[in-house]
Amino acid sequence: MMQHPFLTMIEQHSAAIDHVCRSFAHTAEDREDLRQDIVLNLWRGWARYRPTARGVTWVWRVAVNTGISWRRHRGRQIQTISIDDEVNQHDSVFAVGNPSHNEQVDHLHELITLLPTKEQQLIGLYLDGWQHDEIACMLGISLTNVQTRLSRIRKHLKEINDKIEHRT
Repeated sequence: MMQHPFLTMIEQHSAAIDHVCRSFAHTAEDREDLRQDIVLNLWRGWARYRPTARGVTWVWRVAVNTGISWRRHRGRQIQTISIDDEVNQHDSVFAVGNPSHNEQVDHLHELITLLPTKEQQLIGLYLDGWQHDEIACMLGISLTNVQTRLSRIRKHLKEINDKIEHRT
């Protein structure tokens, strides 16, 4: 039995959806809730999808718009966090020493969460292995703009990291 084209699209672009979820939501539960909202909105818009368009661009734009709406809605709700969670989060961001590769990757992701959302998305796409021209198409910006922004983001991440290391 042949799989519905919508399900194929979701499977093919699952990494892009996951990336958007990581950009907008910081807990596993919130990421799962956001993922469900994104898939629901993709399904609602499926009838308007043009097969001649690049699937990843369509998925990306719907996902980002859903993430923006989701965050706006969440901002109206009272957010609570356990004091233990808050202490552990800050301790992990400011940890220094001789970290293993996995710890370095975790540290990089923690630094990325300190960036504005648009910068998180751009560097996340790059780290996920997307080519500059693909990123430009997905975000609706020029190739030169992608290259310039990535350069500035790298510089900004280095500055943030240097400030953190100097605090300890």
